[in-house]
Amino acid sequence: MVEIEVQKACQGDCIWLRCVAEKSVNIVIDAGPSTFAAGFKNLIDKIAGNKERIDLLIFSHIDDDHIRGCIRYLQDEGKKIIDKVWINGSGTSVYSNMQEHSPNNVSGLVSLIEEKGISIEYPIFEGKEYNFCEGVIKVIAPTEKEVLNVAEKIEKRNKIQEHASDSFLGNIDEAVDEYKSDTSETNRASIIICVEFENKKLLFSGDSTSENILRAINKYYACDEFEIVKLPHHGSPRNISRELIKQIKSERFIISTNKRVDKVTLRRFLEERENTEFLLNYDWWSNGYFTNDDRKKYIDTNKIVMLLDLRTLEIKSDVRRLFVHDNRMFAERAFYCIQKKFLRI
Repeated sequence: MVEIEVQKACQGDCIWLRCVAEKSVNIVIDAGPSTFAAGFKNLIDKIAGNKERIDLLIFSHIDDDHIRGCIRYLQDEGKKIIDKVWINGSGTSVYSNMQEHSPNNVSGLVSLIEEKGISIEYPIFEGKEYNFCEGVIKVIAPTEKEVLNVAEKIEKRNKIQEHASDSFLGNIDEAVDEYKSDTSETNRASIIICVEFENKKLLFSGDSTSENILRAINKYYACDEFEIVKLPHHGSPRNISRELIKQIKSERFIISTNKRVDKVTLRRFLEERENTEFLLNYDWWSNGYFTNDDRKKYIDTNKIVMLLDLRTLEIKSDVRRLFVHDNRMFAERAFYCIQKKFLRI
């Protein structure tokens, strides 16, 4: 069994995976922004309370909203509970110059990790694997060249940090769709991993681009279906193209953000897929996001399913669709739900 808990990490990412077999293995992906520092400490305390450890902490990339929650924790942390860290945060000139979100933060993070005596590995490229119990984590991006490109181009990169947008409040069908791929070098160098456990595959894409994700899955998982996909860059339409939506094989998608997702992203899903389930860690959509027309066409017909707080779901093989009505969740077939934060698969 895999338990997934997407933390309420404000506009950033922090995801806890607990793979339960003979021995429980804890994997944490990213640590959120500085405003999530207390939340990251609470997560650490929860894992320690289970008398367990973080076997692997993965920083998908070096932007502040993915690393600074850990910096605050390590500055005050007295006991070692993190066994290993993956981060593309040292070893090349880029990380001494840095990027505009964290000119000093990532080098400080790497120093803190080393001072605490935590095992740290870098750089992390495609092809690397982490084996545990009955499972494996496979890195399918970035390429070595993409990480080196960050070093070469970081000082010239566009100084705009993009997150989900709430600028358009009209009908989904009227959202203007003009695809322009994310040009952030750090985002494009995001570590993309697939967790394989108990015949299930879970894809986590950091803030990567559609082009990089497609290249990676076509190379490593061209014929495979993913139990869950964490959508890149908090649901930004600059990281989620129609081609990605059409090609990626999954029915459930995690979006981690406290901001409203640009309706262009939803429009693309609606026009390219029959049904979509979004698993959300914040309720940014229930009050004023959907127009009456949106609700009639897409929510009431279950064309889009919005699941909040990732309550514990024990998913059986014959459960294909979940839906929401009056803030309650139902399923068409066998389905069991209790109110906790975990998604169990």
